[in-house]
Amino acid sequence: MRASLVVNLCAAVVALLVSPFVASTSTAQEDPSCRPEVARLDKYAYLRALSLDLRGVVPTVEEYEALDGMDDVPAALVDEWMTSDGYASRFVRRHRTQLWPNISNVRLVHQDRRLISRSGLWWRSSQSGIFRRERVGCLDEPARFDADGNILFTEMPDGSRREGYVMVNPYWAPETELKVCAIDAQEHAFSIVTGNDCSTRGANRDIGCGCGPSLNWCDTTNVHNAITASFKTDLERRLFEHAKSGEAYTELFRSRRAFVNGPQVHFWKYLAPLYRSVPLVPSPLNMTTLPGIAYTDADTWEELELPESHAGILTSPVFLLRFQTNRARASQFYDAFLCRPFQPPPGGIPLGNELEALRPDLQERAGCKYCHAILEPGAAHWARWTQQGGGFLDPTQYPAFDAACADCGRGLEACSTACSLHYTTRAVGAEEEEYLGMLRGFQFLRPEHEGFVEAGPWRLVQEGLSDGSLSECSVRRAAQWMLDRDLSANEGEWNDDLVDTFVGDEFSYGAVVREIVLSATYRRVR
Repeated sequence: MRASLVVNLCAAVVALLVSPFVASTSTAQEDPSCRPEVARLDKYAYLRALSLDLRGVVPTVEEYEALDGMDDVPAALVDEWMTSDGYASRFVRRHRTQLWPNISNVRLVHQDRRLISRSGLWWRSSQSGIFRRERVGCLDEPARFDADGNILFTEMPDGSRREGYVMVNPYWAPETELKVCAIDAQEHAFSIVTGNDCSTRGANRDIGCGCGPSLNWCDTTNVHNAITASFKTDLERRLFEHAKSGEAYTELFRSRRAFVNGPQVHFWKYLAPLYRSVPLVPSPLNMTTLPGIAYTDADTWEELELPESHAGILTSPVFLLRFQTNRARASQFYDAFLCRPFQPPPGGIPLGNELEALRPDLQERAGCKYCHAILEPGAAHWARWTQQGGGFLDPTQYPAFDAACADCGRGLEACSTACSLHYTTRAVGAEEEEYLGMLRGFQFLRPEHEGFVEAGPWRLVQEGLSDGSLSECSVRRAAQWMLDRDLSANEGEWNDDLVDTFVGDEFSYGAVVREIVLSATYRRVR
């Protein structure tokens, strides 16, 4: 009776609003509480919505027919679907939008180790000018060697010198033979010219080093794509197994589970040390735990346990490579999992005077401090992970302060590679001098925040649990997924109930999703 009265009143108001007289004065006075009631989905439409949202497919004919003798969709069916592979796949797809896991544009291996194919010959074009005086390949004829096994070159009219090829079975296609230019096909463990270790980055431009046995120390475009794809699949498998196991949502951020296939195993064993500008060394995993699978086993995936330093998906290779600075990593976590994006306040950011705008500490610089007072401490949780890469700086090998790096920063000695890459060795002003020799993640870090470095990203998750922001955000993300909208202001009580469900059910994301899809709100939203 009351609902009918409300609908009739609404109709009367709408009729008044669309009359010529009312339209000429105001058409924006409709009371939003006076809207017609949205029809509730019948059981068949409800079944279809549930199936699409929870499994990503429409129901089968048999599933529709099974409803004929029922009053409604049974909750047991929802429970069954939420343990299916289809739900786990939907969970993965949902989290792709939060993690942006595409890293196909990230160059993992130094360009000097990239093999190309021209006219049936394989060679490293980026450094061919060093070896052959011109940027050209070798001759399409078998290579010649002297009595000591040294490669013989032919002087060419264009001023270049060229060698022939040797036949090689490459690791990515061991059953085939390729014509590989003799310089590039060298298998020496150490350079016959300089003594450099040919499997390291320092030998990238060494004429005495080649690509090693089976070309293990070189890659191709296809190899690179297979490796970056494997890192993305590793993340998705972690998410899939998490959803299937029914673990607490917090396990996403502290699980030590990872997955590797053939291309990824080959990368860690042979290609990771040959990085260009995205170091995944020192290795973030225990190399002895890698399974013995060949590069060609791209569809073979094995699970392994990562070291204790890891923090689930927040230290996965694809996350670290997609967000290559510690600030970017912290910013994405705040946005995706705490629902706290860094945005300027209404009216913009005051820039202050010229002196304030030049402060090297972004926590104090005008125009920057409003975000960086939070972002810098947040970024410190990733300070043990290499920026522009994903290696782990073990504190036993990389202390917070290194006196040798401080000395090289003051010009007292040459800087080592470790100092140049990971420590502060350059001070523009007095404010930076006190950080010479410090691990870069410590620069301008307040004393009360220094513990974040060793605590790692899991410490940031715990902070989000303590203040409730992670729970609130998880519920919001689940609602966005299932309702295709945010919870509205007048749904605050229901929002609180969902948060209670999440926390009370040991941070179960699935429990929140279940409560949403079984609600009257879900059945009206379509």
